[in-house]
Amino acid sequence: MSTNTYTGLSPYISLSLVLISTTLLRPPFESTQTKVNMKFICEMVILSLSVIIIQSSIIFSRELGSPNHIKTATFYTKKFVLEPGKITRKNFFDVKFPRGHIGIKNLRAELVDEHGNSIPLYEAYLHHYFIFRYFENITMSQYANKSQPAYGKYFRRNDGVCQGYVNSISWGLGGDARKTSVELPDPFRVEVGTHPENVPKEYDEEKWFINVLAIDTRGTEDKKGCSQCRCDLYNVKSKDLENTTSVDGKSLFSSDYKGGIFCCEKKSQCKLQKGYKKEQKRNVTLKYTISWVEWDQHQVPLKFYILDVTDQVTYNGSKPIHNCAVEYSITPKKTNEEQYYIKKTNVPMEKGGNVIYTTAHIHSGIVNATLYGEDGRILCEIKAISGTGKEAGNEEGYAVGASGCYPKPSSMKIKDGEILTIEFVHENKYTTGLMGHFYVYLAEELLKSF
Repeated sequence: MSTNTYTGLSPYISLSLVLISTTLLRPPFESTQTKVNMKFICEMVILSLSVIIIQSSIIFSRELGSPNHIKTATFYTKKFVLEPGKITRKNFFDVKFPRGHIGIKNLRAELVDEHGNSIPLYEAYLHHYFIFRYFENITMSQYANKSQPAYGKYFRRNDGVCQGYVNSISWGLGGDARKTSVELPDPFRVEVGTHPENVPKEYDEEKWFINVLAIDTRGTEDKKGCSQCRCDLYNVKSKDLENTTSVDGKSLFSSDYKGGIFCCEKKSQCKLQKGYKKEQKRNVTLKYTISWVEWDQHQVPLKFYILDVTDQVTYNGSKPIHNCAVEYSITPKKTNEEQYYIKKTNVPMEKGGNVIYTTAHIHSGIVNATLYGEDGRILCEIKAISGTGKEAGNEEGYAVGASGCYPKPSSMKIKDGEILTIEFVHENKYTTGLMGHFYVYLAEELLKSF
């Protein structure tokens, strides 16, 4: 199958190509006429490449002959600055995203420097990137400001079960992003570019929002502890948390909070090694690549569920009330006989469907995770992918990814109202700020071919 590829190059790459082209085109001995010809050729090369420079840094590829015509584009958020030991939280509204009625096949992201180079986790730990879908009322949003940036915006959550807007993202991972696949098998897609029934009509323009939390661990005393947002390593005192409540509404002060996202606030500073020069600013950006197809009758829409191992379900009569805390910490068991620490919970699924793909968002210290059906059958078993080297995407000592499960369509189904069991197995070590989220893609209906 042939492939056409169109590549938008950044200026520094285009400039390099101009210099290389000029060198390769120059003969060893030049006559006056040759010099004139070569000057004309080089000017034409420069003019042609200048057109490329004007283009945005987007890569498109089309598989000719494929009924789906898969397109791929790479985008970048605005640049932001990292400094040794410091926390950087960034919110980006109305980011670049493919438009129209389309089906998303894949989305992957990573932290890169200003030259587009991947940054290893031991230098800058990507705690998470979260991508949200929202709809904007243009008239109302004109009055949005720094204190109310979401004014005039209606966020459309995923199909998951957590309360309110907790775990409401459309896509998101962290340090595990480079080796965790969220690619969906054909012809299953996440459908976007339409106006959902539960979104008020006055919010009529679909847009996308990205939230990033990055931790610069260069020069820190404890890189792993900083990446876990351990409060004792940051300039955070217990009294600073006195009036702070966790995601599930509990007081952090009374719960003896040891670490997590609330100790990784904008002004937080992790301890640096003595004498380390912290005036080493670094420009970075979140690079995200999306693959999609134009929507047609051949595509099958999916529902996306995030199931959280912290979810403590209670009931109001027969109605389940979800209480997702998003994160948790582990205090190791005192006995040496316990090699692993197991955290599990039961979560009812109001609406079921055919399981198409399952993976998980994990942190370092997690060994594996399993999703069970109500009858004890294994719906998916996830294994952590641990790094073994120094290069980005294979950093030793870090969880750089998680495996996934692709059951044969129609072979595995979750029933309406079925109670699932979520289980995460960890190393029996003191760890803070852990996240254990299953990502489950379900199809309510299948094509007759399945």
